[in-house]
Amino acid sequence: MILALLLACQGEPGPSAGPTTAPVAEAAVFAMDAPAPAKHALLVVIDTLRADLAAEAATPNLDALDAAGASVPRAWSAGTWTVPSVVSIFTGMSVRQHGYDERTGQLGRYPLLPEVPMLAQELEARGFACEGFFANPYLSEELGFDRGFQSWRRSVDKVMPDQLAQSVNESWGDGQRHFAYIHLIGPHSPVRPGPEARARHDLEDHWFEDRKDLNIGRVKRNDPPGAADVYTRAYKAVVEDTDARLGQLVEALGPHRKDTVILVTSDHGELLGEHDIAGHGYWVWEPLTHVPLVVDHPGVPGPEESLPATLGIASVPALLFHALGLEGSWSTAADAALPLASQREGKLALSPDGHTKGVWHTSQLEVFDLRNDPGETRPLASDQGLVEARARWEASIPEGTLGAASGELDPATRAELEALGYTEQAPPPAGP
Repeated sequence: MILALLLACQGEPGPSAGPTTAPVAEAAVFAMDAPAPAKHALLVVIDTLRADLAAEAATPNLDALDAAGASVPRAWSAGTWTVPSVVSIFTGMSVRQHGYDERTGQLGRYPLLPEVPMLAQELEARGFACEGFFANPYLSEELGFDRGFQSWRRSVDKVMPDQLAQSVNESWGDGQRHFAYIHLIGPHSPVRPGPEARARHDLEDHWFEDRKDLNIGRVKRNDPPGAADVYTRAYKAVVEDTDARLGQLVEALGPHRKDTVILVTSDHGELLGEHDIAGHGYWVWEPLTHVPLVVDHPGVPGPEESLPATLGIASVPALLFHALGLEGSWSTAADAALPLASQREGKLALSPDGHTKGVWHTSQLEVFDLRNDPGETRPLASDQGLVEARARWEASIPEGTLGAASGELDPATRAELEALGYTEQAPPPAGP
């Protein structure tokens, strides 16, 4: 039987009591021909995974999930660095709505997450046991990411499959429903592919003799000459290693695979020299905003399951609630329907249809046709329709407010974040 979920964000109460500031948005339909709702859920966020290079790399495990389930051709990140985007994944809100549009690099001085319903809290209230494993040290800051999780643990990519397998073996047969959140960091700078992936991409070992050798700074400086090309190949190699890790996570579900919905996405992408920029600071270009989003509902053949062609990653709570057969719409899913919107420190990308994209890196609008200009190198004439679409979107979404500032970050975590390139940065100069 076709199960249809209409996400008509009309400001009705959310899944539980609490702040509800949901905007009016167009409806998005998710149709899943499922024999029954899934019992459990596995949400995998792969840090810094841009959609185009994920498609170019050899990713048989992600491809298998797509073939068995469905994917969104143009999924967008809500923001272009980890914290705001994960807040969107956990709340179903756009960055504008939850308000967490903070600068990167302010280590240990961030405000608490907004006091709104969080995904794990809502699942816990419905009887789910929730656990999270994460490799990005930002998620260890005491901001509220752990709300609703009985276990919220810092880990590293290579051991997460074993940790998940242990949890599944020890507790998933207890009759309770389970939700596992896995946040892998493999494609984030500095990249360190394994020996087999290095060989496939003709990468010499000397690039990886030091843990910090191949970081995104090499792309920015192209130092030594050729480093930018090496980094791009190493990035694809790491994506392939991370895909193998994804396969291990699926395998870790064991007999529970058949009744577990799996959703795979990313918090943001990465610039690798496009627009003469490297990394994921400040900008909302397509290599940053366009990320994979794949959902595999157990027992559903790909052709019988459909997702919209465009979705923001803030649709994650609504997608999981639907697949799990939970009652009540996730009414705060601001990004679940058009327009697509991605925001970063006052900069905004917006697309009413997934094809025409407006970019405001300053007050000046640049317009791009992503079908004919995927590299966003040929701006079109200014589009009054995009100006009006932005005005309607902003009028429909009240700006969120944040809580008190958090305490100081512990020195060890600060050092790890700085090693990943998260240091205090000044805003870029104003420009077109």
